[in-house]
Amino acid sequence: MTPNKSPDTSLIDLAVKMRKQAETRKVVLAWGLLNISVAGMIYTEMTGKLLSTYYNITCFPLWYIAVPVTPPREAGPKRVLSLPPSPPIQGQCVLSYSPSRSPSASPKFPAGCLSSYSPQLQPLPGASPSHSPPGTFSPSGSYTKVSSFSHSPNGSPYSMSVGPVDSAGIRSHYRFSPILYNNSTYKDDCITDVKSLDTFLRNEEEKQHRVQLGSSDSSSPSSSPTFWNYSRSMADHAQILRKFQYQLACRSQAPSAHKDEADLTSKQAAEEVWARVTMNRQLLDHMDSWTAKFRNWINDTILVPLVEEMESVSTQLRRMGCPELQIGEASISSLKQAALVKAPLIPTLNALVQYLDLTPNQEYLVERIRELSQGGCMSSFRWNGGGDFKGRKWDTDLPTDSSILMHVFCTYLDSRLPPHPKYPDGKTFTSQHFIQTPDKPDTSNENVFCIYQSSINPPHYELIYECHVYSLPKGRNNMFHTLLMFLYIIKTKESGMLGRVNLGLSGVNVLWIFGE
Repeated sequence: MTPNKSPDTSLIDLAVKMRKQAETRKVVLAWGLLNISVAGMIYTEMTGKLLSTYYNITCFPLWYIAVPVTPPREAGPKRVLSLPPSPPIQGQCVLSYSPSRSPSASPKFPAGCLSSYSPQLQPLPGASPSHSPPGTFSPSGSYTKVSSFSHSPNGSPYSMSVGPVDSAGIRSHYRFSPILYNNSTYKDDCITDVKSLDTFLRNEEEKQHRVQLGSSDSSSPSSSPTFWNYSRSMADHAQILRKFQYQLACRSQAPSAHKDEADLTSKQAAEEVWARVTMNRQLLDHMDSWTAKFRNWINDTILVPLVEEMESVSTQLRRMGCPELQIGEASISSLKQAALVKAPLIPTLNALVQYLDLTPNQEYLVERIRELSQGGCMSSFRWNGGGDFKGRKWDTDLPTDSSILMHVFCTYLDSRLPPHPKYPDGKTFTSQHFIQTPDKPDTSNENVFCIYQSSINPPHYELIYECHVYSLPKGRNNMFHTLLMFLYIIKTKESGMLGRVNLGLSGVNVLWIFGE
């Protein structure tokens, strides 16, 4: 005997069974809808392609809204005479709508042409027309293919064709909306025969011709020709020139004019200086790019790591109980003494002090280095000045930005060159390759290869190489261009070597700014 199930168990089983059945029905329904959707898409795609091929419907949405029409029957041989050549305009379907086209410039057909069927056009008396069954109009506002109608009267040398036009010509330029011409206000100006259509086309060709000559009849700004078209005579511009009044312009006396002349003179002077180094006259075309890359290199390689190291050293000094020895607050002499005493604990402090050994005003120097490191390309750089300090403008008692950048550049190369017995202070590069007034370089020694700062305020730098002095134009880029010439000579004449150090990819990696 089988045990009797309790009512609660039977109810639970029944509920579980009903839920499984509901889920099964949902799955079957979902798969059914998916299959029907895929089949519908395939059918619609195939039907659309067939319609587009058979009825020449080129617009994608028309596949789904075009109404079925009777396939055109094959007609006998047609006598079609071609129209005279018309201006070459990019053709578009005649039965497409363009909102930029004004209603008055488009052909208008009688209301009978826009019903659900198209009545056959009546030939002129005495003619032997040959035409195929007409097309239809879709109520949704779209056209299906309108079969061509060819008329060849004895006395007319023209033929008329209504429908898609593939050849370039005036007929393929006009678009119109079927809904637009259902209005009864256009019935008086409808095209009802071949003669009116031919007249309309001739008028439009004349208008188009006047538009191409710059006439004021242009109805659309997009079709108006520009003034600077070539191969046009002065008579073609008569309509445009009559609209404006011209007068002679005078040379501006603004400072910008003098600035442009100064820039041109400075560029010519720079070309003369660079011509003594290399025969390549196209170097100045890359000078702006080189300068931007060099500024980025100084910022990313020297300034940003220097600011991070100053923050790190200040934090370490605070942790060691020396809050009075903060970078930017303590004097340079106190920092030098701390570097000797705490060298085992803070080994980078001695190298950091070398970057700060430029001016007694440590607060301004550290703050200005922070400002220059911001922005990625030293956007706040001022070649003959600096930043504001404690609410007052920069003055000559403070170092210029050019002096700061030259100092940190030389100090960086000091750290990259190996120690030299002649220079126990560690300034190997600065001692050999940088001279500052009032000191004078020995221009008679061909082994001297250095950057010479001949003026402090405003700063000006010159390059000494093989007993020659290369003085680039004064101004905001003088320091950068002098350093670029220094590095360019190392790259081209010294094989990229500065002493025993490679300034290329395997060493300092600064010569990449010149490219290949």
